[in-house]
Amino acid sequence: MKKNMKYILLGLSTSLMLPIITNAATMKISGNDSDSNVAKYDLIYTGAEGEDTTLNFEVSTNTNLKPNVIKNEEGGIIGECNKDKGSCFLKLPSNYVAGNEIKIATIELTNTTTEEISPTITVNMSGTKMTDRSGFKLKPGQTVKPKSNNASLTNLSLSVGNLDKTFDSNIFEYTVTGIKDTINSITLNPTCDNCEIIITCPNGTCSVTNTKKVTLQTGANEVNINVTSEDGTSNKTYKLNIYRGEITTSSAYLQNLKIKDVVLSPTFNSMTNDYSAKLTKDLDKVEITTTTEDPSAKVEIKGNEELKEGENTITITVTSSDGENKQVYTIILTKEKEETETKKTTTTVVKKKKNYTWLILLLSVLGLGIIIGTYILIFKKKKNKKDKNDKNNNDNNNLKKEQNKEKSELDMLEESKYEYSQEINEDDLIDDMEESDIKKENTDSLRILEETKRQMKEEPKQDVDEALDDLMKTKKLELGDLDF
Repeated sequence: MKKNMKYILLGLSTSLMLPIITNAATMKISGNDSDSNVAKYDLIYTGAEGEDTTLNFEVSTNTNLKPNVIKNEEGGIIGECNKDKGSCFLKLPSNYVAGNEIKIATIELTNTTTEEISPTITVNMSGTKMTDRSGFKLKPGQTVKPKSNNASLTNLSLSVGNLDKTFDSNIFEYTVTGIKDTINSITLNPTCDNCEIIITCPNGTCSVTNTKKVTLQTGANEVNINVTSEDGTSNKTYKLNIYRGEITTSSAYLQNLKIKDVVLSPTFNSMTNDYSAKLTKDLDKVEITTTTEDPSAKVEIKGNEELKEGENTITITVTSSDGENKQVYTIILTKEKEETETKKTTTTVVKKKKNYTWLILLLSVLGLGIIIGTYILIFKKKKNKKDKNDKNNNDNNNLKKEQNKEKSELDMLEESKYEYSQEINEDDLIDDMEESDIKKENTDSLRILEETKRQMKEEPKQDVDEALDDLMKTKKLELGDLDF
């Protein structure tokens, strides 16, 4: 029973909620999708019983396009819509019947770009999404316009001072006067057609504190207005000579002097007329920029073209506007050899230094070879010397052996002398000596014996002792003075 009661209560609750859901307020976007660059849709509201007739909603898109929401004036609706925010605060008519559809506003969306857009329109009421619309496309609102190549100013105005002539886009130089010495800045307002404008002070006589405001020094100030076309293909420069304070029309002095890529020595001073400078670049001429104290003074420059190596004299003659005064500034410009040649030479030297690595390696190998060769020669020389010494020692030993052998022979002769000193026949002595071993071993001794025999036959017979003494002396002479 209790279980059945639960089902009954659940059924009753569901049946009570259905009317509430069915009778809930709705909002829809009605209309046909656009085939152009503008889309218009009706915003239809359907209220429910008991709903508040006051509507607070906002329309938005997922693009940069802002929807324009227009209140339906014919429906008797009170309130208004904010065009910039796309929001509305409206109150339905007092005779409105719940459940009926009512057009409360029209949504208008316009594509002003040059591209096709696929937006989504969303409606939120009291922070809750009510409905949206998507899937349509808006064609480009305009064709692509080509970028301009015009780099001319359309107008130029000044916060203070006066131009010496009416502005013309085809006139590129002006003089600005009428600025008191107590005024230290001027604001320039140049205009052009979709171009880029940059204001500069090329000679440093002034300074640009922002894009248009220029801080001035007393006297002459040179200001350039550089203009670049929208497509970036064209450039033009408008020059302004702006004077702060009184202007002396009889002045023949320069306010400023500069030479591109050249540094003057000494530093420029309007009262100094002689200067020197060096030109390190290989140029045939130099660009000289001057500013005169008298804006109408005449400036004549000579000698800055067809420059040669060595000294070149440049003269700048300034004549006041009334023709009463004249100043001549002289610059001795020395043109040196082209700097790039020196750089090339330096680069070559560096390369040669890098190549010394293999040369040092080669010399090291050769040096090592010389050291090894020298060691081998010294070793070989020592070995040869040792071999020679060994050979000499062997020769000395052989000589000593020979001498000892000769000595033995002498000893034998002495012994023979002693044995045969008693009456011995000379012929027998000679025969014995011929048959002795001395004849076989020593041919020189045999020769001496032969000679002695011959003399003994031809000369008177000698005493045996004398013969032996002579033989001994002869033998000693042949052997030399030997120490026995």
